[in-house]
Amino acid sequence: MELLCQRGVYSEDKTSWNLKSAQLAAGDVATIALWLKDNGVLTELDLRFNGIGDEGAVALGEALRVNEVLTSLDVGLNHLTEEAALGIVRVERQRNKLTLLGLASCRIGPTGAAEIAEYVSGSKVLTNLELGWNGFGDEGVEALASALRVNGVLTSLDVGVNNIGPTGATAIAEALRVNGVLNTINLARNDISAEGAVAIAAALRVNAVLTSLNLGFNDLTEEAALGIVRVERQRNKLTSLGLDGCNIGPTGAAEVAEYVSGSGVLTTLNLRGNGFGDEGAKALASALRVNGVLKNIDLCNNSFGDEGKGVIRDAVSGREGFKLEM
Repeated sequence: MELLCQRGVYSEDKTSWNLKSAQLAAGDVATIALWLKDNGVLTELDLRFNGIGDEGAVALGEALRVNEVLTSLDVGLNHLTEEAALGIVRVERQRNKLTLLGLASCRIGPTGAAEIAEYVSGSKVLTNLELGWNGFGDEGVEALASALRVNGVLTSLDVGVNNIGPTGATAIAEALRVNGVLNTINLARNDISAEGAVAIAAALRVNAVLTSLNLGFNDLTEEAALGIVRVERQRNKLTSLGLDGCNIGPTGAAEVAEYVSGSGVLTTLNLRGNGFGDEGAKALASALRVNGVLKNIDLCNNSFGDEGKGVIRDAVSGREGFKLEM
């Protein structure tokens, strides 16, 4: 165990252990799991991007049955099967201690998503749930949306890359109309299309709590993407917005620029992979000159020439702490 403790980042107070990409195998995690059974200090454990497999996941589930202090566990991207991932969920439904659970890329399909939804419905402590890169589909995300209608504690949900179409997006939108706690949702790289985006825009009109929304690369039309922007200009709640890969051209860029000019809360904006061109760059540069709150903007792959890149750089020149990707 002493050798394992030298891997990753182990906090001085021994409450947090980040073992992301630490080249752990199932046997290593089995050792950690045995240690967890008697550990009364560690509250956060990050095991992403290793190779713990089902054997490691089962060992962790057994450890959770007797561990009373761990509140944050991420086992995403570890070659788990759905059954192994759900084993952790089943233990946690009884334990009810985790405030963060990461199950990204665990091959969870619609049936597994329904079981996770039952867990979410009953949880009184879970605030952050990371479920990206699974295979929920519309059926699975509809079950999760039903859970969001009754859950009063979850504040952050990642369901990016889950084969979600317009039907699933509409179910999420309906949940957002009544959910009063969720402030962050990632729906990037699904297939919600214009229909799903329109439903989400309509939900934003009555939702007062969502502050971070990612709809990037969802086969949106420019008009659908701008529908989100138009609602948010009135709503003025989002601090982070992702509209990357949304087919926004120079005219749409000008409308986005108007939004940026007037926003007093937006700090992060992802517009990567659109088609602003130099004309759009000029409009956005004018907005950046008057906006004093934006801190991060991603404008990569927007067909900028030297002129467009130049006006953007000039607009943010000298702004301390500003992050520009272009």
